[in-house]
Amino acid sequence: MTTTIAIASGKGGVGKTTIAVNLSLSLALQNKDTLLFDADLGMANAHILLGINPELSLENFTSGKSKLDDVIYTTKEKLRFVSGGSAMKNLLNISDLERHKIIQSFDSISKKPEFMVIDVGAGAETSSMSFMTSANKVVVVITGEPTSWTDSYALIKAAYLDYKMDNFGIIVNMSHSLQAKLYFDKFQSVVHRFVGVSPQYIGYVPPSKKIKSSIISRSPIMSNNKNSEEAKAFNDLSRHLLTLNNNKTDGIKFFNN
Repeated sequence: MTTTIAIASGKGGVGKTTIAVNLSLSLALQNKDTLLFDADLGMANAHILLGINPELSLENFTSGKSKLDDVIYTTKEKLRFVSGGSAMKNLLNISDLERHKIIQSFDSISKKPEFMVIDVGAGAETSSMSFMTSANKVVVVITGEPTSWTDSYALIKAAYLDYKMDNFGIIVNMSHSLQAKLYFDKFQSVVHRFVGVSPQYIGYVPPSKKIKSSIISRSPIMSNNKNSEEAKAFNDLSRHLLTLNNNKTDGIKFFNN
């Protein structure tokens, strides 16, 4: 049985992909069979943060040149990875039907993972919502910036009203413990009051020069700083993720568990 976890955000620039990459590595380093799917199709950049350059991407699968199994790349940490492809118009302009075929195709891979993390494109566009609703668990990344709050609120409201999703985890990025919890409490209060759902606090990632350096050097913090405060934060997040309830929505799923 595969647990699928969508990592989403209301806007870009909040560190969503950094969190998706390091959460995936945290799970893999705990000897959990984990697959990371960069679902920001055509604009994917998780491979850059991982410091890898896969020869094949999802475009090779959608074009019929390769099987999905063939585009799965395995990192030195034994994390399996599917790249969404960068600057590829074919992936930027796929139809709803093609997107649904991609989602359904994951159930046919030869070795199903224990966990699959989906790095969803920012915002509430159709592509992002399709991948979100096809996952068991949804985590929204926010920061202390007002624009992050308003856009994340809009994302959760759209997911609730249009897709009947009512379980959301929240990760507060670039904040210390007490400050992060304060941000979450205020955000949760607004969402509960005006949408009617109560997001769950998953945890926080501290502001960190090490994380910034890891992005520039293309060397994830979980790969080379396993005993750091930052790595501990990601390990805590990966454990807390498991307490988040699944969304019981109709429609297609990545795996027919």
